[in-house]
Amino acid sequence: MPLTFVDCRAKGGCQTSVPEAGSEHCANKPQAPVAFGQEERGMRYSCVLGWSSLAAVAVSLAVPAHAAEAADEGTNAQAADKDVIIVTATRQAADKQTVGVALTALTTEDLQLLAPRSLLDIQGSAPNVFIGSGTAAPAQSAIFIRGQGYADVEKTQSPPVGVIQDGVFFGNNTGQLLDMFNICSVEVDRGPQGIFYGKNTTAGLINLTRCAPTRELGVSLEAGYGSFNEFYGRGVVNAPLGDRGGIAFSGQYRSIDGILNNVFTGRRAGDSEYRAFNIKLNYDLADWLNADLSYDNIHQTGGGTPVQFGNKLTASILSGGNPALIWPKYNAETGSPDGLKPRDIGNNLDADWDRLNTNIISLALKAKTPIGELVSQTSYMSSADTVNQDFDGTCVGAAGCTSVGNPLLAATGSQLLTNRDQTYKQFTQEVRLQGSAANGLVDYIVGAFYYDHKITLHQNTNKAIDQFSGENAHSWSFFGNIDLNPTDTIKLSAGVRNISETKSFNTRYILLGTIPLIPQINDKRSWDKLITRFNVQWQATPDVLLYANRSEGFRSGGFSIRGTLSERQASQTNCGVVGGCPNNNFLSFLPETNTTYEGGIKSRFLNRAVTFNAAGFINNIDNFQQSQVVVTPGYGPGTNTYVTSFPKVQIKGLEFELDLDFGKMTESMEGFRLSGTLGIQDAKVKDGRVNGQTAAIGAGAQAGAPGTTANFTGVLLQRVPKNNFTLRGSYVRDLSDDAKLSLTVGYSWIDSFSLGTFGTLNDIQPSYGLLDASATLDYKGYFLRVAGKNLTDKAYRTQSLPTVFFQGWAAPATVTVSVGAKF
Repeated sequence: MPLTFVDCRAKGGCQTSVPEAGSEHCANKPQAPVAFGQEERGMRYSCVLGWSSLAAVAVSLAVPAHAAEAADEGTNAQAADKDVIIVTATRQAADKQTVGVALTALTTEDLQLLAPRSLLDIQGSAPNVFIGSGTAAPAQSAIFIRGQGYADVEKTQSPPVGVIQDGVFFGNNTGQLLDMFNICSVEVDRGPQGIFYGKNTTAGLINLTRCAPTRELGVSLEAGYGSFNEFYGRGVVNAPLGDRGGIAFSGQYRSIDGILNNVFTGRRAGDSEYRAFNIKLNYDLADWLNADLSYDNIHQTGGGTPVQFGNKLTASILSGGNPALIWPKYNAETGSPDGLKPRDIGNNLDADWDRLNTNIISLALKAKTPIGELVSQTSYMSSADTVNQDFDGTCVGAAGCTSVGNPLLAATGSQLLTNRDQTYKQFTQEVRLQGSAANGLVDYIVGAFYYDHKITLHQNTNKAIDQFSGENAHSWSFFGNIDLNPTDTIKLSAGVRNISETKSFNTRYILLGTIPLIPQINDKRSWDKLITRFNVQWQATPDVLLYANRSEGFRSGGFSIRGTLSERQASQTNCGVVGGCPNNNFLSFLPETNTTYEGGIKSRFLNRAVTFNAAGFINNIDNFQQSQVVVTPGYGPGTNTYVTSFPKVQIKGLEFELDLDFGKMTESMEGFRLSGTLGIQDAKVKDGRVNGQTAAIGAGAQAGAPGTTANFTGVLLQRVPKNNFTLRGSYVRDLSDDAKLSLTVGYSWIDSFSLGTFGTLNDIQPSYGLLDASATLDYKGYFLRVAGKNLTDKAYRTQSLPTVFFQGWAAPATVTVSVGAKF
């Protein structure tokens, strides 16, 4: 949908994301950054970096600033065209059709039509982008772009898809499925983004921007009720701060009963309660200096994400291909030995629950200087989550339970009950300078980025074994990019980023509260990498852009925090030595690098009624990181997680996006739009040979013996469908001067893909399609909306761990009715 560019300082802030709030988007906001250092024990650099960034701004502004005003005027004039959608994929605010990278932008209007609850509901909006959920942590994401992603829970392995909200980088995937309240725009950048957006963005980036304070007095409220007794209420209060700034207070509450049916307890399972509030202040400290300060508090509790005891691949392997002969109640649809249907579980009462508390503070400063814009952003994040999880997915141990029990966990009494407490503290500091030189012949950006996190973990398994682990990590990177504009239609770009990262790790296990298990581990690793980016683009006509791009991404190595070093125990197959194997240590894993080659076209024609973008890419990935869960009978928690590194992986693909505005073709169809996306992927493990001692290739999902090789060459990568497409139609009509009707319907289809592995065998999730729709009536600042998700009630899985015989199911059909008002 079209988006109008406005200068926040001139207009007094961006409009909030409520019906009829307008389509104004703060194009200078994503670049309006800086934040105070946050004193935190163990993060000694916080105050130093926070104050040094302020000092850098002050020193550079000792001379009166006049630069960039002409550039601002030119950008605003360009963006006055209603067809222009401003994006910041290269840190420069520009029309998305003139940026030579593959990206998808969702505007305020798009989001109002989609009516997403969380980031999960953005699934299907961009080609070759998979947004799913995980288990074992609240709001845990499983986001994949172009075949690369992360679907596990461990915080010591960073996701290759970056998620950023208002410039704040989320360093792990717990809590990444952010609520979409008060979000004004979403940008999905496909391909490595390491030059412009810090660490661990080898696959791509999802950039969310919230609505800025309007700098005017106003209130917007919204409430809704829907399926599974869902209730939510939320609102925003805006107020001016003199004539130089504004402040916004937003808050929300949401609760919903569980979508799962517990056949053992007779109750719904997986309920949740969500509370959050945000304070956002935007103020012009001077004509050349803008400050943006925000604070977030998020609290979530509920019944967790229960898993189902069942998996067709596992059942077939353990039964020799005849599961119905072994388990009389076997359900062929789900692979459950207990006969469970989709979205059924049979867990103990209160065996699953979780809690998440997150606090985020950010201060952003943006200043005009004689040599360009100086931007500094400092942020601090602190989160704590507790998860109680019934990983065997059965009621074993409870009176009246008739479950056959999980055969892979026979050594632990068919139980795998965990209680996990984790804390995560993150500090980031970025300073960058960007501008133009030589009368616009050269555009440049240079900067530095510092990242620090501290992780602590305590997990109790089966009330018998306690694990205590932790990791400290810090990363420095220096980056720069130069755009050469030899003509008005040709741009040549080159960028580099040098990354230095160090991680310190420790872990120990205690049996029955007093008996230490050997060994106890303390380790430290460092990595250095220089990554590059080269881009050439040609504006063949005002509405046709051709581009080619070569970019690199780097994802650091680390340590598996769920690794138990069971390979040192004589009882385990991957030891194979009487008396133990004291030299075995498979906890650490290698860094992952990605080199992407991409070419594409962006075009508009028929008076810009048609927008058509296409891209092709090749990802060459070295040391592709892949989690491997093995069963460890008679030792520790009963499982061990290794992170293996496939030596060579190649992913090729094509991406197409089409948008038709029929109102520009004929007046009789004013307000009717049709859009579509198509993604095609071909993923190959070209060299998948890894140490067999780190993969579940032994009997009963145990690790392989010493000297064996697990060969994953030719095995499907997880969550990489060969084809995926979305079709969406929308109709917006003014019923009168005071009333407007908005309708939308969309259908997304995903080809079959691997959801997990048992050794080198794939657990295939069959293809499925999802239908959603919404209708909104606006009248004099009030609105009524009815929105539905998965309206055909398609049953499909979102998680699978075949080596422990469990899986998870997505939500069924849901409908929500919402009302709102703006004053």
